[in-house]
Amino acid sequence: MATLVSKKHLVFKYFRLPTLVLILMFFALGVKSLIAANMESDESAAYANFIQNLVNKSTISKKGAFCIFGNDPVARALKSGANNVAVSQNLDEVKSKCRAVYVSSANATKLKLYLSGMAQGKILTISTFEEFIDNGGMIQVEMGRRDFELIVDVRLLHAAQIKLDTLSTNLIIN
Repeated sequence: MATLVSKKHLVFKYFRLPTLVLILMFFALGVKSLIAANMESDESAAYANFIQNLVNKSTISKKGAFCIFGNDPVARALKSGANNVAVSQNLDEVKSKCRAVYVSSANATKLKLYLSGMAQGKILTISTFEEFIDNGGMIQVEMGRRDFELIVDVRLLHAAQIKLDTLSTNLIIN
């Protein structure tokens, strides 16, 4: 009987260790995804803060609000800013309400028509997705080695009579 109890005890110990390992693995995966989500949130907030300051310090002849077009993590962070307005895909609404527009990466495919209309309306367009300038945007914000970097279509900025502050011009890489 003593050997039977010790075998049960041995079986119990054998199954407890893998179960504990599995629990720790699931816990580690959960913590890792939580940390990743928090890092994405922090990065989005940093982009939003930088973009908000860039728009606020720029000289824009058109009056209106800073508008958010679309819904990505940066757009969600910008929507919490004071006096920022979410807009629909109606170009007339954008032209009547906005002096600057952040364009989310989710709207990248529908852009060329909207961006040319915004540029003609002297509305500053800014985004974080690649090829934004190639699609007709004015300022593309990227994370550089040490700070944010800007890719700028100077021709469009000049035509819209938009001037960046001197600190922002130091970040231009093209």
